[in-house]
Amino acid sequence: MGYYGRIDKNKRTAGVILDETHRVIQTGLEMIDTIKEIKQASENEAYKTLDVKVGIHTGKVIAGIIGSKVVRYDIFGEGVVIANKIEQVSGAGTVSISEDTRRLIQSQADVAREYDI
Repeated sequence: MGYYGRIDKNKRTAGVILDETHRVIQTGLEMIDTIKEIKQASENEAYKTLDVKVGIHTGKVIAGIIGSKVVRYDIFGEGVVIANKIEQVSGAGTVSISEDTRRLIQSQADVAREYDI
């Protein structure tokens, strides 16, 4: 989730949302690079089959603290479902994005040039 609460939700501009989206994609790419490094550096055979795939969607979610005995923060909603479905059909070692996310990224040429979409 890219929203980090530093800007009131009523004051979030398209530029702020684009920045958050860009950061989420960068995080996904860093996750993939980290897994590659672990696989290459490890002599443990179990790590050689380690892989990750990332699904990203830009949309609305509901977030909050759940549980009474084990308390944790979680997110729910259509945006989470879409990102999960994208991740499920993605190839290993890839970051896949929804059409909404692609449109947002391509709305800013200098950001769009950073990616092979």
